[in-house]
Amino acid sequence: MPNAEALQYYQTALKQGQREYKNCVHRGFSPNIQSLGADKLQLSQVKLGVMDIPIHLVVGSTQDARCNSFSPGFYPLLGADTEFATKWISLCSYQLGEGIHDPIKCYEYLGRFYVQEGNKRVSVLKSMGSTTIHADVIRLMPEKSDDITTQIYLEFLEFYRHSKCWGLHFSDLGGYAKLQAALGFAKDEDWPEELQRKFRNRYFSFRTSFYRLGGDSLGLTSGDALLRWLEFYSAQDFLSMVEGEYRKTLAAVWKELCLHTETEPIAVSLAPASEGEEKKSVMSTLLGKKKLRVAFLFQNDPATSGWTAAHDRGREYLEQTLKDSVSVACYYNVSPQEAESVISEAVSDGAELIFTTAVGLIDATLRVAVKYPKVRFMNCSIDQPYLNVKAYYCRVYEAKFITGAIAGALSKTGRIGYVGSYPILGVPASINAFALGAALTNPDARIDLRWYCLPGDYMAQFREQGIPLVSDRDYISEQPGGPQGLARFGPDGELIQLASPSWHWGEFYVRMVREMLRDPKTIPLAEDASRAINYWWGMNSGVVGLRFSPDLPEGTRALIQILQQGIREGTILPFQRTIRTQGGSLVNDGSRNLTMEEILKMDWLCDRVDGRLPAFDELLPVARPTVRRLGIGRDSIPPEEAKEL
Repeated sequence: MPNAEALQYYQTALKQGQREYKNCVHRGFSPNIQSLGADKLQLSQVKLGVMDIPIHLVVGSTQDARCNSFSPGFYPLLGADTEFATKWISLCSYQLGEGIHDPIKCYEYLGRFYVQEGNKRVSVLKSMGSTTIHADVIRLMPEKSDDITTQIYLEFLEFYRHSKCWGLHFSDLGGYAKLQAALGFAKDEDWPEELQRKFRNRYFSFRTSFYRLGGDSLGLTSGDALLRWLEFYSAQDFLSMVEGEYRKTLAAVWKELCLHTETEPIAVSLAPASEGEEKKSVMSTLLGKKKLRVAFLFQNDPATSGWTAAHDRGREYLEQTLKDSVSVACYYNVSPQEAESVISEAVSDGAELIFTTAVGLIDATLRVAVKYPKVRFMNCSIDQPYLNVKAYYCRVYEAKFITGAIAGALSKTGRIGYVGSYPILGVPASINAFALGAALTNPDARIDLRWYCLPGDYMAQFREQGIPLVSDRDYISEQPGGPQGLARFGPDGELIQLASPSWHWGEFYVRMVREMLRDPKTIPLAEDASRAINYWWGMNSGVVGLRFSPDLPEGTRALIQILQQGIREGTILPFQRTIRTQGGSLVNDGSRNLTMEEILKMDWLCDRVDGRLPAFDELLPVARPTVRRLGIGRDSIPPEEAKEL
């Protein structure tokens, strides 16, 4: 090949380098490749041998004198009349002919490569569009440190040992384990060579698509973007797509990626529309001729699941209230594995608003939602940072505060049992609110905490310990032998119900449907469409209430009415009082109310509670999927190891 072509390559690369240099100076960044630094060469070394490495990870040189010859992207900066340019052009001519095969020599430090010998080879090959380069690599092991960059790199080393894949970087700890699990491998399982090659090729296409769409402006690494993308698409999708499909699917979830970088990605709706807006919505519903098609997906059957029964009663209330304005389809016993096809079926049948009523269905809901942006999706869960799927739940802790006050007023010894469901978001708030309510009416109150999600017969333990009052899980169905909420042991050991939070999901469903009937183009009650909307309504909405026995003492029933009215009007706030943790730390001196964020994400128990929050590995298997999604400290829970791609 003639040198004229190599000269043209140099001139083009030089212009690219000069542009990059000026941009870096303008933005206050270093305009040259990085220098490794002589001190790093004193670190412990591991010879990795000769291999192909991603050329975009070659970021610098071990020789300071060479750094000024290149822009950060390894493009040349010296004029065409220099000795440097002559050698560069000669190498380029050789690459155009026989091809460059000799490996460069470089050091790898924290996942990036620094050239000891072969800087111009890197520059030539990168300027000519190569994606990899042959290299003889020596790894420099960083010193032990609590620095997050070092900790993430140590996670990478474990990941690389199994995958032999370079180029994946994450902003937070745990990313490599999540990816390993998403691809169907145990954390210590090696990848087959075929998958290694396939993944490297697909990831290069994914990364290229991400940055061509402007990913470098998001503050995410391409690895971060991949993990987020895998919340909406499967590992099989990733391994079978081509670059054009990556661009299309990334574009579909781009707003979700942007949302992931926000400091406050979730907007919480704490109450329904104002009275004036509600009347307007009701009139629009009555006057409108459109019939809204709504679908409900239930993970279980109302006959066997109190949770499903409560939501199904809400569905019935919706149909009875809005009658001819709504057409409802129901899907029962939908497993997480089949949910995606069932939701797609509901869309095909014309559903415009879809409620998936269990957190176990959210992954499938997310995957379908990105395919149908004109359909509205809602999942019964909380603290979910997604634009395409809105989350809804209830502030049960308000009713728990009242049942705690009832228990305190009725307890003669002050010892009260409490059964927690799962250690998930909102549950510690309910436990603490109950304890504070008990203390309100009984200064000697102590709460003995047990867990439904742990092995053992907690009711037998309460009986043996002589604790007559127990707050079991919430009463939500008429099923015999089901949870009774706050109850006392009768003479024969039977439980006699005293009070329980009650769920009125129909109130929520009616308001959501009315809002869509009023304006189908809007997201239901979306106060801020640029953020994820989570509905966390309380007693003032009518979605959560209190069921109590008419046999309670007259004074106790009067107290209930006072507390209910105060909570609905906002004059009584369960957490606006002096609160200390079990360790004695002062959480609140009583001068303020805790924020919704503080309440929802409580990971502590107050000093009135005897017991603890269980660790993930202690939980019964039935609890683990929910705790993975909604658990306290869920980011530290080891990812589930999928078994199939």
